Amino acid sequence: MRPATLIEPLKIASDLRLSPLTVEDAPALFEMVDEDRDRLGARLPWVESTRLESDSRAFIEGSMARRDVRTGGDGSGDWAIISQLPEGERMVGVIGLHAPRWSHRWVTLGYWITSSQEGRGWITRAAEGVLGHLFRVGFHRVEIRAATDNPRSRAVPERLGFTLEGELRSVEWIHGRPIDHAVYGRLRSD
Repeated sequence: MRPATLIEPLKIASDLRLSPLTVEDAPALFEMVDEDRDRLGARLPWVESTRLESDSRAFIEGSMARRDVRTGGDGSGDWAIISQLPEGERMVGVIGLHAPRWSHRWVTLGYWITSSQEGRGWITRAAEGVLGHLFRVGFHRVEIRAATDNPRSRAVPERLGFTLEGELRSVEWIHGRPIDHAVYGRLRSD
């Protein structure tokens, strides 16, 4: 059941693919975060500590280290969401897997997108592609958590047929205030 990594290239459609993040992606990743710092930082606690391109590189290196179970990783990690836009191919966001529980066959999925590409379906389509990939490699359950007051992020699992299973109170702390999460789950049998 346990492949060497879950993070492999995935072609979702002719205009959308997922590419495992590499250190060569650090400049583009940092630029996306830096240009959208206020919006992303309101929701994602790591934005505040991403001040230099080297911070994005360190994030990618950590993601790469988590990928390979043969070298001590847990198989998780992150993909660049690469979209075909009128001006050419471009990274528009990141989608990743967190803390796979191999023995219980479930994993958590997270994502974010730059504001200029929000509302175009990239995240929903990317998440749908990752969901199919995870079920094909043997996972039984995929979980998505989103801040209860973030309707755009919550809409993704709702569109993909996830079940709202409950809320976790004060599970995250961002900008001096507690954040509640809605917990969504989807089973291969759903």
